[in-house]
Amino acid sequence: MRFSVGLFVLGFLLLSCRFLLHGQTGTDTLTDYKQAYTLINERKYPEAIEKYLSFISTEQSSARPDMNKISESLNNIGICYYLMNNYHEAIQWYKKALAEDIKAANAKNIATRFSNIGLAYKKLGNYDSAVTYYNKALALDIINRDTQDIAKSYNNLGSIYDSWGRYDSAILLYKNSLRLKQHLKDSAGMAVSLNNIGLVYQAWGKNDEAIRFIEEALAIDRALGKTGEIPRRLNNIGLIYNQKNQYDKALGYFHEALAMAREQKNDDMIAVLYANIGTSYSGQKKYDEAIRYLRLALEIYQKMGRQVSIAAVYASLAEIYRATGEYNQSIRFLSQSSEIAEQIDLRDQLKNNYLLYSDIYAATGNFPEALNYFKKYVTVRDTLYSEEIHKQIADFQLRYETEKKDNEITLLRQKEVIQALMIKKDRIYRNSLIGIIGLLVLLAVVIYLSLRQKRRDNQIIGREKDQSEKLLLNILPAGIAHDLKEKGSTEPQLYQHVTVCFSDIVGFTEQSAQLEPKILIEELNNIFTAFDNIIENHHCERIKTIGDSYMAVCGLPEENPDHAVQIIRASVEMVQYLEKKNLESQIEWRMRVGIHSGPVIAGVVGIKKYIYDVFGDTINTASRMEASSEPMRINVSEVTYNLVRDQFKFEERGALEVKGKGTMNMYFIKV
Repeated sequence: MRFSVGLFVLGFLLLSCRFLLHGQTGTDTLTDYKQAYTLINERKYPEAIEKYLSFISTEQSSARPDMNKISESLNNIGICYYLMNNYHEAIQWYKKALAEDIKAANAKNIATRFSNIGLAYKKLGNYDSAVTYYNKALALDIINRDTQDIAKSYNNLGSIYDSWGRYDSAILLYKNSLRLKQHLKDSAGMAVSLNNIGLVYQAWGKNDEAIRFIEEALAIDRALGKTGEIPRRLNNIGLIYNQKNQYDKALGYFHEALAMAREQKNDDMIAVLYANIGTSYSGQKKYDEAIRYLRLALEIYQKMGRQVSIAAVYASLAEIYRATGEYNQSIRFLSQSSEIAEQIDLRDQLKNNYLLYSDIYAATGNFPEALNYFKKYVTVRDTLYSEEIHKQIADFQLRYETEKKDNEITLLRQKEVIQALMIKKDRIYRNSLIGIIGLLVLLAVVIYLSLRQKRRDNQIIGREKDQSEKLLLNILPAGIAHDLKEKGSTEPQLYQHVTVCFSDIVGFTEQSAQLEPKILIEELNNIFTAFDNIIENHHCERIKTIGDSYMAVCGLPEENPDHAVQIIRASVEMVQYLEKKNLESQIEWRMRVGIHSGPVIAGVVGIKKYIYDVFGDTINTASRMEASSEPMRINVSEVTYNLVRDQFKFEERGALEVKGKGTMNMYFIKV
C-alpha cells in the first residue's frame, strides 16, 4: 500500500484543481460570508456551511442580490463537502453554482465549476464522467485563451489517464501542461508538472525516469524556498526506492521529510509519512516498527476524519498480520477497511481487500470462503476495467477468445440456425402436402425430394450440435461441461498435485507503443496460438491470458503424476519457440517464466459468461516466481525443483526475497 502526495493521490492541492475559494471583503453585511471563508481555513467545515447558507438566504431576499457571491458561496459549500469526503453532496452544490454561472454567462466561473465537478467524480472513481467535465473545462479555457487554466486542465486530464493506466497519454498531457508553464515562466507550476510526470513513470515501473523528474521538481522547490512542497517531493522519491525494495534509502528520504513536516506542523504530511515509513519497515520484516508507525498514521487520520486513508491503513495492517500468520487479527483489520470502502464506494480498495481475504482463507484451508471472496474480487475487478485501456487488443481478444469464452453467444447462434432449418423443413412438408392435394401424379417426386432434404437438414443439425459441443469443451473440461448442462451449476474442486506456469512478455508496453495495432495483434495471436499447441501437446491446460500474460497448469482437471515434468517441458519449448521466432523476425519478443507446484482450487466463475479459473496460494507463488525470473529464463520454486531435480539440469539461485512470502529458494532451468 503506497501513501503518496502528488497531484492525483492524497491531500487537497490547490495546484492540481481549480477551486475558487475567494475571500472577498465588502460591507459589514458580508460578515457571514467572510467568517465562512475563515472557518474553511480553520477546517471547521460544518460551521462554514451554516455561515454560507445564512449569507445566501439573506442575499437572495435583498433588493439587489450579488449573484456572483451567491455562486461562490454555493461552490464553497461544495468544497466543504469535498473536504469532508462527501463527494456526492459536493457535486450537487457545484452544479447549483454552475447553474447560477450559466445564467450570468460567466465563462471563467463555468470552466472552474466543470473542473471541480470533474475532480469530485474522479474521487468517486467515476473516471468517464470526470473526463467529460475536464474536457468541457478545457474547451472553455481555450475559448477564453487562458493559458494558465489550459495548463491546469491538461494537468487534470493527465491525472485521469494515469488512474486508467494509460501512462503514455498521461505523460503527453502532463508535458503539454509543463510546456505552457515554461512559457508562462511559472516555476512553481513547472515543479508540480515535473513531479506528476515522475509519479506516472513510477506507476509505469520506469523508476530511474521517475527519480529524474521528481528530483528536478525538488531542485526547483529548494531554489524557490517552497518548504511546504519539499517534504512531498522527498516522500515521492522515497516511495520509488520503496518500490525498488531499497528500504534503507527510502527511509532516509521519509525521515528527512518527516522532520520538515513536523517543523511545519503539517498533520496531513506527517500522517502520510508515518504510513510510508511503516510500509518500509514492513518490507524489511521489522513488523513491530511497521505497526507502530501505521498506528501513528491511523491516529491522525481518525482525528481528521479521513475515511479513505483510514481504510488504506487498516488494509496495510491486515497485510502485516497476514504475513506474520496472525490471520484473525488480519481479518479484523480487513473487515474494518472493507466496511469503510463499502460505505464510500472505494472499489479499488474493495478489490484489493477481497483478494487478500481469499488468500487468507486459502492459507487456512477454508476453500469455500476463499472461492467466495475470489468471486467478489473478480466482480469488482471487472467493473474497474476501462475499454480505453484494452482498445489496442480488443480485436485480438474478439478473435482469440470468441470460441472459448463467448460460448453462450455461439450456442445461441447455433440454436437460431437449427430453428431456421426446422422452419424450412416444415415449409417443405407443407408444400409437399399441397402438392399431394393438387398434383397426385408428382407424389413420388415430392416424397423423394422431401426425404433428401430431410437427410441434408439432419446432417446440418448434427454438425451444428457437434460444433456447439466442441466449443463448450474448448472452454470447460468435459466433467464441468456435463455438470453445467445437466444441473446448470458446478462445484469448485480442490486439486492437491498441480504445477502452475506463469509467463509474461518483457517490455510489452514499450514495444506495443511502437507498433501498429494490427501488427501488434498479429504478433500476439501467433505467439499465443503456438503456446496453445505446445501446452496441448504436453497434456497441460491453458487457463487464461491477460494482456501479454499467459497462464497454464498441469494436473487438472485430470490428475497427472508427471505434472511438473510436463509443464517444464512445455515451458522449455515455449522459450525455444520464441528464440527461433526472434531469429526469423524483425520484431524481437522476450519472456519471463515462473513455475510452482502445490494445491489449487478450480471452478467456474461467472453466470452469463463461463470462465474456468484457478486460485489459491499456489497461484500467487507461481506469479511471484515469474516476477522474480529473468528474460528468456525459467524460474522454479524449491517445491517444483524437488519434484524434478533428477530429470533436468538446474542453476541454483539461492534464497531471494519474495513480496508477501519472505525469502524463498529458486532455481533456473538450464535450457
